[in-house]
Amino acid sequence: MSGSMPMNAVITKPVEGSLIVKLNRPEKRNAFNLELTLMTQDAVTLGCRNYKGIIITGEGKVFSAGLDLAEIYGFKNIEESRRYFSAIKDLAVTIANCEKPVIALVNGSAYGFATELLYFVDQVVAVRGSEFSLPGIRYGLVPVTPAFAPYLFGMLKTRFFLDRDFKLSIDDAVDWGLVHRVVNNVDEGLRVSLELIDKVSAIPHDAYKTIKRLMISSIINEINDRWNELLNMLAEESLKPEVKARLEEFLKR
Repeated sequence: MSGSMPMNAVITKPVEGSLIVKLNRPEKRNAFNLELTLMTQDAVTLGCRNYKGIIITGEGKVFSAGLDLAEIYGFKNIEESRRYFSAIKDLAVTIANCEKPVIALVNGSAYGFATELLYFVDQVVAVRGSEFSLPGIRYGLVPVTPAFAPYLFGMLKTRFFLDRDFKLSIDDAVDWGLVHRVVNNVDEGLRVSLELIDKVSAIPHDAYKTIKRLMISSIINEINDRWNELLNMLAEESLKPEVKARLEEFLKR
């Protein structure tokens, strides 16, 4: 496997034994429609199997706009909606369960689910000037993974997620522990990400798997029923006329 291989919504590229997974919908600000979600999961699975580590980043000047609100607006039945939200969960779980280091290289702002996805990677490297926000609540869509927030940030900080204008600067994100390294540009970010993969890979594999299982997988198992309940609720809420109306207003802008 060598060179760049376009995969429509995802581009994969091997670099120094690791696999770069690039979200490739710049015209949609790399928003996660079903195609991008499924292809990203496939690419992460490939990286976990055949490479020493994975770097997830975005094409263009934004990491990702999160859930694809246009796709959600277009859902006509509960089956379409449930399939989409189930795929979103499956991507997060695939990243969390990867037994190789997964680094997120945030090359611009991360919105909604793109911020939540950072909970599940091993390390987050962000280009200076990136921002992190959860805007979905203003359209009647709760975050996809709110049950993780108390474990990660504590109860006091999670109350901020009820603020429709909630936003973290990169300095805030470092302070909260969401971002681990700040870089000046993507090239520096790639170098730092590869160094982090080498550093994490140096941990004895059994110890690494145990730590990751205790830190992330155990939380997933503990909240799995609540998470499934939330996703079913989101699938139903996305079809409600009032949510459709708010999404339509947003899409017209």
